[in-house]
Amino acid sequence: MPTGLGRRASELEERGEAEEPQHARKRSVSLPAAAQAARWREAVAHDEAQASSSPVQKTPALSRVSPDLLAAAFSYASRRDALSLAQVSKAFSQGALRTLYENLDLRNVDDSRAMQCMASLASRRHVASLVKNFACRTLPPPDDAMSLTTVTFAIAFNNMNELRSLTLPRFDLRLLCHTTFSLQRLALLCKNISENDFHALVTWLGRQPTLEALSFPRLLIHELPASVSPGSPSVLHTPPTPDTPTNDSDASVPTPPTSPSPIPPTVLPKLRRVHGPVAIAAALAPGRPLESVKLPIQYTLYDGLRPSAVMSALATARATLKTLTIRPVSTKIDARTLERVVMSAGAELGDFVETLEVHWVMDDEGLYKLIVSILGRFRALHTLRLLRDSPPPFPPSPLLEFPLPPASPPLSAGARTSVSSFASAFSPRAPPPSARSSSTAAAVDTPFPRVHERAHLALWCKTCPSLKRVFFLSGAEWAVLPRSPVEAAFGLPPFEFVGYTQPT
Repeated sequence: MPTGLGRRASELEERGEAEEPQHARKRSVSLPAAAQAARWREAVAHDEAQASSSPVQKTPALSRVSPDLLAAAFSYASRRDALSLAQVSKAFSQGALRTLYENLDLRNVDDSRAMQCMASLASRRHVASLVKNFACRTLPPPDDAMSLTTVTFAIAFNNMNELRSLTLPRFDLRLLCHTTFSLQRLALLCKNISENDFHALVTWLGRQPTLEALSFPRLLIHELPASVSPGSPSVLHTPPTPDTPTNDSDASVPTPPTSPSPIPPTVLPKLRRVHGPVAIAAALAPGRPLESVKLPIQYTLYDGLRPSAVMSALATARATLKTLTIRPVSTKIDARTLERVVMSAGAELGDFVETLEVHWVMDDEGLYKLIVSILGRFRALHTLRLLRDSPPPFPPSPLLEFPLPPASPPLSAGARTSVSSFASAFSPRAPPPSARSSSTAAAVDTPFPRVHERAHLALWCKTCPSLKRVFFLSGAEWAVLPRSPVEAAFGLPPFEFVGYTQPT
């Protein structure tokens, strides 16, 4: 055996063993990426296998649209189009039904169709829960207690658990005694109400703590019924006597403890707007955050109306009361009664009322004279609205109608211009011809009613410095603008004509 062969082989083996870890280290650098790719391929294959075994159902994009968004979009469509949209799909049906039933006014619908609608609301509770504002013209007769119509109306009202605004021709406890909704606005269009119904209404209103607006636009009531004592139920059937004290009595006369107010102070704690007879408004004012009061003047001073007592009761809401509306119900209300009402309002409420609205039924000049005499009492007044609900009375003598004279006679126009221009050259106080011609043109272009209103505004702004906006009987709106001394020195008027507005 040659020498050294075994040694050489052993050296090669040792070198191979020494180099082998180097190859292993090079391979270890690429192993993590390869392993990650392998795991990724296995995950993809697993997902594909699951997808092939149980396919995922794709939902249409329209079903993911919010029903509130659909209802907002459908609100711009007509009722006929909304009815067609409700039949398109299940997603459209919910938004379209909300548009159809959210504001439900049946006052212009005949009785048969209104009865069909109430029957549908009584049998479909989920549809009745969509009603937010409801108004109707007729109700079942009071003497029909157990008829199918009465039961249908009662069930329909009971199903409207989301109702917020309700307008009814009268109050009927049979239909509303089991309701669960929380109203924010209630309007009763009846002209009279019995003593039992009034007390039932007050009791039912005690279950409506969220009510903010109460309206009796047509109710004729001179004084409130006597309050009911818990221990004497027979008082309900006792007619009121002439000496029964009411809430519109004078504030200086103490109320006997045996006859408290027929409207407890805990009823309607969030009431903010009242539209109704003076007796009801005066009874609701104490202890409630009233912001707006609308008084229909139904009686005169000769019938027993005491404006000072009514305004004294309204003054108890001085912290929140900002708007007062005075509206005579007919032309039988004389000017002296309206004058006393407005003057009493200025004396009692002038420190905090910011908006005064007066509806007028007599000649315009009578109102403007009244405003001049009472405007100084309203020290916080910002807006004055003068409205007319009926056409003015026929004047005692026909108005003279003739064209206004031109700005300058046509024959001597050149001579007058030359003389005026010559005088202006030597007079430092005379305005330049261009300014004088522009002012003359503005005076000629201004119609007579606006000139008349501007004269009234000039006097009213001095009487009531806080005045900012005025609406005249003609519908013209004027804004009172603050003027700096420099602007006043240039003769700029402190008010401007805004435009003609329609009464709301």
